[in-house]
Amino acid sequence: MNTSLPERTTRTAGRTTAIAAGTFLGALAVTLVAVGGALLAMHSSKRDADGFYSTGQKTLATPTHAMVADKIDVGGDGPGWLFSKSRLGTIRVTARGTSAKPVFIGIARTAQVNAYLHGVAQDEITDLEVDPLAVAYHRRPGTATPSAPGGQTFWASRAGGTGHASVTWPVQKGNWAVVVMNADGTAGVQAPVSVGAKAGFLVWLGAGLLGFGAVLAGGAVACIFGGRRTSRESLADAGAPGIVAP
Repeated sequence: MNTSLPERTTRTAGRTTAIAAGTFLGALAVTLVAVGGALLAMHSSKRDADGFYSTGQKTLATPTHAMVADKIDVGGDGPGWLFSKSRLGTIRVTARGTSAKPVFIGIARTAQVNAYLHGVAQDEITDLEVDPLAVAYHRRPGTATPSAPGGQTFWASRAGGTGHASVTWPVQKGNWAVVVMNADGTAGVQAPVSVGAKAGFLVWLGAGLLGFGAVLAGGAVACIFGGRRTSRESLADAGAPGIVAP
């Protein structure tokens, strides 16, 4: 029996919708698989011996008393467990001091750093590129002389001295600042610096994206195959001999 025109029209619309949905799901699957694969590749090949994704060293210098990155704002609306046990990752800042000018690196809450460096000339780091390491500064003028940073008690994490100095900080909620200074607080800071981060969730995120992409790819194949099968059935129905009612 010939399929009626309304029924063939409905089948055609359904076939078109299925193929369009399959094409969309296929494109989304390719994107997710590519991103997931890139994350897993970065996790396996871009980390150093301590598991950090790290920039190369670059000598940073300022004629002022400090270089400050005080725009580390970790939202406080998330649940407490999200910020415990380094779930959001760990930041590492490394610098190298000399016997003539030992270096100091400290991480503390922004309000405490601002109070400590109030009226002190400093360079605020306004932009940071990681590959390769490059920074942009905004000069904050001042005339005050700070006391030695190592004598302050508000640092959440700190390190310093001659030679290699490295500070690590598990990401916590709140507003935070990273400070690089001379250990005695004098002006004229110059030190090779590198920045690193460890984020264990990246491997899980990459694996999750790969898995979800595979599921979507399966759905795309099913939609496209189903649409084409419907198309073949419609053509077969259209070509079948009709029965004319008496």
